[in-house]
Amino acid sequence: MEPNFHALQLIAEVALGILGFSAILIGLSRSNDGFSAPDNFRIQLLTYSAIGAMFCALIPFAVFGSNNLISWLIVNWLLCLYSTLGLFIFPRRIIKLRMEGYSDLFPLPLAIVQMGMLVLNFIISGLMIINFIEAKTNFYTVCLILFLIQSSIAFIRTIFYRAH
Repeated sequence: MEPNFHALQLIAEVALGILGFSAILIGLSRSNDGFSAPDNFRIQLLTYSAIGAMFCALIPFAVFGSNNLISWLIVNWLLCLYSTLGLFIFPRRIIKLRMEGYSDLFPLPLAIVQMGMLVLNFIISGLMIINFIEAKTNFYTVCLILFLIQSSIAFIRTIFYRAH
């Protein structure tokens, strides 16, 4: 069972597009003062998620060969480790920003949805590692789409909901 390489290519292209828009946003938003803490957080989350979607979509092109079991193990471990990295960084920072008075920019339902996507990616990739999930192609694609949704939410929030 090999991944759907056409879907992965499309996800990588969309992620690259989101990264391009974030670069434009960063370039246009630069001021002498730099970014506010909430804007900096959102741009970092956007970049993290888009890069995760892009690289996790490209990795199967490099690792899939004659032994699909080993290939899936490599791909799922990388996805799981990348999700774990995000879980160590972003939930703590969003809680800190909410405590610093930015709860209007990071409402609790939005924070739960965005951090929940990282948790879902971690759980799904972990279940694929232990072979609890058989439809690896489908669930791997879902994880990448979650990264795209997460980066898109961060992008839209950065454009329309700025800190004063």
